[in-house]
Amino acid sequence: MKILTKNYKHAAFVVTAVVLATFAVIAGLSCKPSPAGYKSNTEAIQLNESGMQCYQTGQYERANMYFERAIEADPANPAPWFNKGQTMDAERKYDDAVTAYDKAVQLDPNFADAWSGKALAYYNLDQNDKAMEAIQKAISIKDNVAQYWDNKGLVLMNQQDYQGAATAFAKASSLDPLSPEYWTWEANAQVMSRQFDAALVSSDKALSLNENNALAWGYKAKALHELRRYDEALIAFDKGLALAPNEPALWYSKGLTLETLHRDTEAQKCYDKARSLGYKF
Repeated sequence: MKILTKNYKHAAFVVTAVVLATFAVIAGLSCKPSPAGYKSNTEAIQLNESGMQCYQTGQYERANMYFERAIEADPANPAPWFNKGQTMDAERKYDDAVTAYDKAVQLDPNFADAWSGKALAYYNLDQNDKAMEAIQKAISIKDNVAQYWDNKGLVLMNQQDYQGAATAFAKASSLDPLSPEYWTWEANAQVMSRQFDAALVSSDKALSLNENNALAWGYKAKALHELRRYDEALIAFDKGLALAPNEPALWYSKGLTLETLHRDTEAQKCYDKARSLGYKF
């Protein structure tokens, strides 16, 4: 039997453990045709388009084959290099992705999406300084793309600069206010930087756009707990768990709230459930 001696501060932001593995998927970009005004040859255009179609249907190996052939047909076109980077990202071959994005920006230094893709690849390689340099370059070229600010926020989260991340995600959500994901990440960063009132606002905004957002319910619950609105926090945790019943961090965090209310038997059941789902504590 586990002795219930935890305090919530010690396990402070366990709900946030759910998020970072999801970021890379959210922060991805789309494959590109040749840049506007670029004169490529017909063969290269057709090969690149075939690769894009394969990429969109998840046939990444086949897509990469087409992109490599497009590069052979027109090696000066940055688009198939970028698209190859995208397929390498999708296959989690991040070193190869960096190489492809490097080639794209050598051919077109103002290819902002390629800088952003490079940042994401570096992020997945845990090379955060290089990731920040690349995403800052993308933003310096085009500062009104929500995805770039989202990627910057993700890198800042990995650097544990939660206040900076909250600011970056706020910029992303201001540029694309109808994206529930950006509001969700903003709530996450605000929780991590202990801006609990703001996190409650952001999570509610995310839920107004998509009420089936388990993460947003989790961040709302965490904010409510820290604001000592424990009964409301439990309702939010239950909403999240109804959507993601196998998410161990939500079970664990609910247990912490129940423990705060001295409902130790119920808390223990939540801890046991979290442990059975693989949560380490």
